[in-house]
Amino acid sequence: METTMKDDAHLKRERQKRKLKVIFAVAMGIVPIATFFLPYVNYTFKDSTFVLSAYQILTSPGIRFQGYLISIPLLSKIAVLCGAVLALTGGALLLLKKPGLAGTGFVLSAATPLIVLMTSSSIQTAVTSLGVSNIIISYQWPFLLTLILGLAAGVLAIWTKGGEKLAESIFRIFACVSVGSVVIITVYMIVSGAPAIAEIGLGNFLFGTEWEPKSGVYGILPLILSSIAGTVGAVIIGVPIGILTAVFLSETAPKWVASVVRPAVQLLAGIPSVVYGFFGMIVLVPAVQAMVKSPFFKTVLHVKSGKGMSLFTAAVLLGIMILPTIINVSESALRAVPNSYYEGALALGATKERAVLGTLLPAAKSGVSAGVILGIGRAIGEAMAVSMVAGNQPIIPKSLTDGVRTLTANIVLEMAYAADLHRQALIATGVVLFVFILIINLLFSILKQGGRLWKRN
Repeated sequence: METTMKDDAHLKRERQKRKLKVIFAVAMGIVPIATFFLPYVNYTFKDSTFVLSAYQILTSPGIRFQGYLISIPLLSKIAVLCGAVLALTGGALLLLKKPGLAGTGFVLSAATPLIVLMTSSSIQTAVTSLGVSNIIISYQWPFLLTLILGLAAGVLAIWTKGGEKLAESIFRIFACVSVGSVVIITVYMIVSGAPAIAEIGLGNFLFGTEWEPKSGVYGILPLILSSIAGTVGAVIIGVPIGILTAVFLSETAPKWVASVVRPAVQLLAGIPSVVYGFFGMIVLVPAVQAMVKSPFFKTVLHVKSGKGMSLFTAAVLLGIMILPTIINVSESALRAVPNSYYEGALALGATKERAVLGTLLPAAKSGVSAGVILGIGRAIGEAMAVSMVAGNQPIIPKSLTDGVRTLTANIVLEMAYAADLHRQALIATGVVLFVFILIINLLFSILKQGGRLWKRN
């Protein structure tokens, strides 16, 4: 009897705790809606200040400045509306005893201020096109309140399921945040770059051979070809060296040699891109310049002209930069292969080299391929180092010694002063680069699954 009474009292306390958690979670999720009409963001253009609430962002057509109407991005309006709807939905779901879905709704509502923050760049671009450089965009406390309370409400809502589910749910939330970040970036890139592609024309943009912002000509074919050529050159140089170095470190290197080489490779991974760029300018560029002017290149290879800052220099530098990624990932993959593979190959009469290259390396091909793909991603996405050694000429290269400009270098070099269509074209260039990365990842997935896009159960 006494035990039953204690159990009933315990259950009563647990129900009261759950009710308090529900009340606090709903309150924290709904409070940001109460600030819907309070100052949300301040726009200061020169000597003029405009204070907008979340409601004004949603309903106002734009900001009138110097006789012009600066439109508020549609994505900002959608984000503000979705934030309020998701918060209300989360509260309703929690009251209906759906804590998992309620927590997801609260967390997603907390992400909407970040979308407003990302889309504010279009307002800054529009004002800059009017010749105004003194632009300040500041966010008020309702902005932070929506972000912080939304996350807190999401965690507290899930906590109502019980303490044992909290850790699992938090991991799920952060996984959703990671996926949501990719979705937000993708949507932002497409929404920001699509107008430029529509105005320029998809064919003219992708296959145009001239990039002349002053003349309103935006063709990125030279940039695409230069990026592909530089990446292919880096792969030709870096992949064999990287894989063979990984084999050396994992299977044949003496311990004292490996203890020296391995930290050196790890140190290469931590060197900033700009330092690689300085190395290229000081060492590689003069070396390539002297090599091009040598009699051997002029008489035997018939290279009549060329510069130190060229496609070849960029490929060599990128080949060096991707080495740490390929070596580290490939070595880890080789060490993960069971030792019985190696011993079995030796027992069948294979030499040590044949056992390593013919048995261990094929067994580790999945991990080695991952290292190569990551290296390709590093090469195609590099900007600073390439812009310092490639010559920065937006032309289709006719030889390895011609100066080139890659997609990433083009964005870095021109984004600081770009405006209007020019800026949108650079963002569209980023969309093309983003598609390249997606294609590389898709090819890696197909390769990892043995040529099948979907793995059979």
